[in-house]
Amino acid sequence: MSEPVHIAAIDAGSNAVRLSVARAYSALDIEPVHTERYPLRLGESVFVRPASAKRFSKKPRRPSGISAN
Repeated sequence: MSEPVHIAAIDAGSNAVRLSVARAYSALDIEPVHTERYPLRLGESVFVRPASAKRFSKKPRRPSGISAN
């Protein structure tokens, strides 16, 4: 029997990073060794509008000193 191969996989998403480590004896005989999950929440506040955003109007303003004509 040959030596087992250690395999690791990292899945980085917007909500979490996952790590999986396994020991493979063959293509069909795989033993999970370790798994971890770290929550990230990268987009947690992306769609939240802060109170300070009210000061920005939807209509673009012209810089001072530039006329419309």
